[in-house]
Amino acid sequence: MAVTREEIYKTIDELPDDSLEEVRALLNYIRYKQNYPGSAWFRAIYDVLAPVREAVAQAGMTEDEINAVIDEAIDEVRRGRDA
Repeated sequence: MAVTREEIYKTIDELPDDSLEEVRALLNYIRYKQNYPGSAWFRAIYDVLAPVREAVAQAGMTEDEINAVIDEAIDEVRRGRDA
């Protein structure tokens, strides 16, 4: 399904102001990717993680919430190693 610029502009216009920083960060990332496509292994990992990114987007998780989940998983692994 193709997305039009008009749809993107409309979506951005409807976002609350506190979301604009995230939009800016995403645009910077897209520009970076265009200039520096990266290595094959990075692209492979990025593609593998697409379902995770989609689930996070659908859940509406914040960066802090994502970091908390990651920190919790790391702590669990460390506790398992220490046992």
